[in-house]
Amino acid sequence: MNKGWRIFWWIIYTVISVPCAILKIFICAVLLTSDYQDEGFTPSVSRDDVSPPAYRTSEDFYKLTGVEFPELEMVDSLFFQDGGFPTSHWREYKFVAKDGLNNSFFRSLERACETDSSHWHYAEGGSIYDYFYQMVGEPIIGDQMHYHYGISPDKEPVDRSRGMCDRMVELDDGRTIKDWDGSFITVDIVNDTIILRDGWLH
Repeated sequence: MNKGWRIFWWIIYTVISVPCAILKIFICAVLLTSDYQDEGFTPSVSRDDVSPPAYRTSEDFYKLTGVEFPELEMVDSLFFQDGGFPTSHWREYKFVAKDGLNNSFFRSLERACETDSSHWHYAEGGSIYDYFYQMVGEPIIGDQMHYHYGISPDKEPVDRSRGMCDRMVELDDGRTIKDWDGSFITVDIVNDTIILRDGWLH
């Protein structure tokens, strides 16, 4: 190809590529400014068309947590999205025990905190969930002490009785730790309410 044709094709390439590059930069700028505000996020909560929970019976909760739960009744659900880029999101379901929570159940939670302390503990409010809910004006656990269970499952649906446990990731130094980036499930027992969250964290 002679010099004249090379110049011609470079002009055509420039005319096409420069506007495309400008358009890509503009789209990225719009996405970033719409997703990140002063606080860094624009979270949203929806109660419409929330998919049903994967865990809802006492047997489901036993397989998930290793603790025997009473028969439960779901009273509320929502879908939360933090508005980040990439986004973290979860479905939240609130349950109450059909016949209430008795002392035997709370003793089993205390035993779980001792025997399975990597998943169960007695916690105080102020978690990452409280932070996001505060931004959208949703009720939060606040400073109430409560029992908390958390797992980053290696497989789903979770069945702890079959040895399923957390996803693990290997660090550069050879150590393995829980993989926090990905799917997660938590259970909080606050007074007489059981809160199940099932979602994805980045």
